[in-house]
Amino acid sequence: MDTSELLQKGNLMVIQAVDGFPEVGWDIPGASGDWSVKDIIAHLASYEHVAIDVLNTFQGDEPTPNILKFLHHLDEFNNTEVEARKYLTVQQVMDEYQDTQVQTTSMLMQIPKDKIRQTGTMPWYSQESSLADFINRLYEHTREHCTQIALFRENIRPEIGDDATAS
Repeated sequence: MDTSELLQKGNLMVIQAVDGFPEVGWDIPGASGDWSVKDIIAHLASYEHVAIDVLNTFQGDEPTPNILKFLHHLDEFNNTEVEARKYLTVQQVMDEYQDTQVQTTSMLMQIPKDKIRQTGTMPWYSQESSLADFINRLYEHTREHCTQIALFRENIRPEIGDDATAS
């Protein structure tokens, strides 16, 4: 599977994980540590922003402070990014995730496949890694959080009633 297909597969996983998720369940903490499902989606949106910044380095941009914070202060990055979206609505967070995911996929498709697989193109990330490795890391990260959402959904069903059975 090529990297743009992997990004699209990750996006589909997110859509499926939250499809029909009960409105009353979006802000309940505990889906991933203290995070709610809305927080997880906000977190994934922040990773899509990092991906956009990474892809911009393939167009000649320098690594952004956002990338550097992601690489060197991940816990702080995660907490800050989720907190920045705390007061957004579920729809705003989903829209941000979708918009950035579309932008990421579009930008990735403009990079030649051999460049995507070439190691050493992101020395600020890892000399031994390629953009494909980075995208795979994002996909695995997304998959992990989608699994958490699915488990959380199962666990909160009794708490919030039959609305949680929608898929």
